[in-house]
Amino acid sequence: GSINGRPVRLLVDTGATIVALSSETARMLGLDYSGGRKMRATTAGGVVNSTEIILETVIIGDIKVSNVRAAVIAGQFPNDILLGMTFLKHVKIEENAGLMLLTSQF
Repeated sequence: GSINGRPVRLLVDTGATIVALSSETARMLGLDYSGGRKMRATTAGGVVNSTEIILETVIIGDIKVSNVRAAVIAGQFPNDILLGMTFLKHVKIEENAGLMLLTSQF
């Protein structure tokens, strides 16, 4: 997929309420999160500091969603960008023979 036109690797996480990425990944993507809303996020590893930002576009295949809320988590984790429900609520998720299929709802 891509975020704001930059190619990325994403991990679909239906248990994540928001798209989540590490501050290290955000810097590599050129995302300025300094003005975002500071918050605390509960992860599998515990409660962490994070910053909420808005991603201009998130694209997976032919599916494009604009203005997607995301959490930038301080540090190196998560390793992969977690594609949470702030994106997934815009798609239909189906499983067929062990393959997850995302299609646009609109």
